[in-house]
Amino acid sequence: MFPMVIGLMNYGQQTVRVARYISQSFMITLSPTNRLPVTIQYPYEKLITSERFCGRIHFEFDKCIACEV
Repeated sequence: MFPMVIGLMNYGQQTVRVARYISQSFMITLSPTNRLPVTIQYPYEKLITSERFCGRIHFEFDKCIACEV
């Protein structure tokens, strides 16, 4: 009878572990549903970038130091 009790306890632990893994996977899958959309209506709304944005360089020809204009 003792091995049967140990086997039943192991089965219960495995069942709890499987339920925890399944609930974690559901939480990971469903977590993006709580976030706000990132998309914008491009021609009508411009994306606000931070001052420290390291993207493509935008040259203003009014402030050119090479040709001193």
